[in-house]
Amino acid sequence: MYSIKEVADRFGVSKNTLRYYESEGLLPPITRDQQGIRHYSDSDVEAVNKVVHFRRLGATVKETKNFVQLSETDFTPAKVDEALTFLTHLDVELDKRIADIEQQKQFLKQKLTHLKQLKQQPDA
Repeated sequence: MYSIKEVADRFGVSKNTLRYYESEGLLPPITRDQQGIRHYSDSDVEAVNKVVHFRRLGATVKETKNFVQLSETDFTPAKVDEALTFLTHLDVELDKRIADIEQQKQFLKQKLTHLKQLKQQPDA
């Protein structure tokens, strides 16, 4: 069992984010002790992992919730198609973000190279 702080630290999110994900139904109800303190099981942590990944991939809360609910049911051919469409959309959007980051990296490299060249020039 893990505390909310341990889980939040593990995934780099706030405790309030975990509470929000639970209240929105992205996570299953988390077990609480008599004082109301949450205790996350290994399966809860795996659910957090899934939600955090989808959110970081750019999925909205609603999309993430839909996928979580979809994955909790039997996969009919229609549901498989729906899941494939969703995951393909995330993949395409991630490729766009990667391309943008690569472009920014190239820009930064050019600026660094230029400044290093200026530094190596003797004073005039």
